[in-house]
Amino acid sequence: MSQSIYPDILREIMKKRRTDFNLRGSFKNIMDKYQHIRTFISAVLEYTKHPSETTASILQRNLGVISTSLDLSIFDPGTNIAAEFYVSLHELMNSLASRTTLIWSAVDVLQNACRNAAARQALIHTFKFAPILARLLEANLTSEKRIRVLKLLQELTYGIKIYWQEAHLPYLVSVLTQWVTQSREENIIALSLGVLVNLCYKNLPAVYILIRTIDTKAFIRTLLKIQHYSVNTKVQCCKLLIILEHTNTNISEKSIWDFADVTFSSFITAMKQKDVLLLRHIIDFFDYVGQNEYSHAVLLTYPHYGRGVENILATLEDNADPECVALMMEFLSFLVKLKLSALVSLYPLCVKTAMTWVPVEQVCSRALTLIRVTVIDARRTKSSSEVLAELDASVLMLIINSENDEIQGKCELTLETETKLAELMQLFQEMVKTSTLRTKVMQSLNEQMIRKLLSPMLDSETCAADNWPGNFIQNPTTNLCIHALALTADLAADNSQWLTLYSELLRKKQIQMTMANALFTGDTDIKQKVLQLTSTMGFPQECVSAVALCMKQLEPLILVQSTHGMVTNIGSKMSVNASSEMVPLFSFVQEERLDAFLAKLERTYESNQINDITTSAVMELYEYKLAAMRHAERAMQSSLEAANNHGTSLQHRLAQVVAESSRLHQMLFDTQQCLEEVKSTLTVKLAEAEEQNKKIVAIKTQKSYL
Repeated sequence: MSQSIYPDILREIMKKRRTDFNLRGSFKNIMDKYQHIRTFISAVLEYTKHPSETTASILQRNLGVISTSLDLSIFDPGTNIAAEFYVSLHELMNSLASRTTLIWSAVDVLQNACRNAAARQALIHTFKFAPILARLLEANLTSEKRIRVLKLLQELTYGIKIYWQEAHLPYLVSVLTQWVTQSREENIIALSLGVLVNLCYKNLPAVYILIRTIDTKAFIRTLLKIQHYSVNTKVQCCKLLIILEHTNTNISEKSIWDFADVTFSSFITAMKQKDVLLLRHIIDFFDYVGQNEYSHAVLLTYPHYGRGVENILATLEDNADPECVALMMEFLSFLVKLKLSALVSLYPLCVKTAMTWVPVEQVCSRALTLIRVTVIDARRTKSSSEVLAELDASVLMLIINSENDEIQGKCELTLETETKLAELMQLFQEMVKTSTLRTKVMQSLNEQMIRKLLSPMLDSETCAADNWPGNFIQNPTTNLCIHALALTADLAADNSQWLTLYSELLRKKQIQMTMANALFTGDTDIKQKVLQLTSTMGFPQECVSAVALCMKQLEPLILVQSTHGMVTNIGSKMSVNASSEMVPLFSFVQEERLDAFLAKLERTYESNQINDITTSAVMELYEYKLAAMRHAERAMQSSLEAANNHGTSLQHRLAQVVAESSRLHQMLFDTQQCLEEVKSTLTVKLAEAEEQNKKIVAIKTQKSYL
């Protein structure tokens, strides 16, 4: 009996294996896009062991191809190949002198990688290329190369977190301040100021290194003098002055208003010049000033928001640079979140402008964010009817339809696509809270579309495990899945078809695993949405138990994955707790008096004007102690450099281990899914065989009676 069903089961398994084999063909392109990266990694390994012109030529050729690649997804962090690539690139650059052609080709690769936002974050916080670039800032560099390095340093220090006096910082700060005060090239001055601002922004160790490097009063006079060179220089000088002022007390009201004036006046110029770095600096620092309780209150009193936003919206109509427009959408979203009464009348125009940019790939996600936060605040101000009139559901549906077409047959989504779709799901959630828009959304959006959106995750077990490109824990599909699930729950409240889909999704192991992962690693909003799902209609108690079990299964992996994050958090807490110890013991005025007294005492000693032999002996001992301290400082600096290098190496190894761990866990998860499917098939076949056997017995019994 049981033997008769084995061929059927084997056929099912072979059929699934054939499907997997065919799907592997779809990964050929994925493998091809990493071809030059794989070749580069192999060449670096060979070059470090046996340097030769042949290997250098191979490295040069592959670096050239990678630096001009238009497919930025090759730089996505969290994959085995990316982690190995960045480690190899770091090792190569660390071994090269600044005069070699190879290192400048590597600089071009890093510049291209920075166009991928996630890769730029990894380069800053995990792989740490800034110390290598600091070494390139030699006095005899050509102006063109100085600008190249400074531009890249601006990218790779933007948002950097510094918790202690890193070995390269004194040299880097010294060079930058020297160029600010002595260079005659406006471009180099502006870029040097930009890097200084990045280093000192929210980083006390860098601020105190700067204070120890410069004559504070003279440096401030220099900043006030050079701030009129250009818009970029004015913005950077304003930011640095605020940072230096912030070491003593709260930012003054006048400084905040001055910065707001500079912000709005600089936006138009920066957008016309397509200066993305300048726009990013302005927006980020404006956000930072708004986070402080005191300065936030001052920002709310600034009287010219309406005029400034009108000018920005007018400029957006004529601007064709997607990166600049995306940053402006981010800035407008921040202003809307401030809940400024002066902007309420401009909400319809904000939504209308954002809608025109929704079809543009690079702007889409931030345009959707602006629309969403505007819709939310419009409900608060009871001006939603005018705002909603500018919403075109058909344009929004074009996004989901085009993405659904691209998703077909794929086992991964780009980070930008996932971010865009997650924002769209959140916007739909806000739209369905209004009855008229709810009807439009339900007419345009159907259950099959949600299934297609989630198919890369739901069908992940069919992906070839050896080519799995994603990092399970850091995979942003988690956010997309949770937002899509929350939207489905909202629509299921009064529609049986959506309720059926909601129940079907909650039974999926992948969905349960994603919810568990979100509870571990998601931000506050994602965690809140997962917890809210448990109280929605149609959420079964069995799913709660299943998610709890998934959390238990994920826990060991989460602990490994979050090791780096835990270290960072510990460093952050140490920085906060130790900030009181890092604050200078003297104010600027007291320090100047002490320096003046010591200088006077030293001159008196050198001119033999001290008649008291005891005082002379003390001065001699003082000089001896100073020499000993300088020697100890040099020794400690060497130890610090060695410790920094070792720490970076360990961080690189950790990144590689985490990526490999995630890949293996994903393989295990997919294999488990396959086994569960085979087990389910086996159970069904056995039940069918048992039923057939009963029928045969019944027929035989009837025949025996006859």
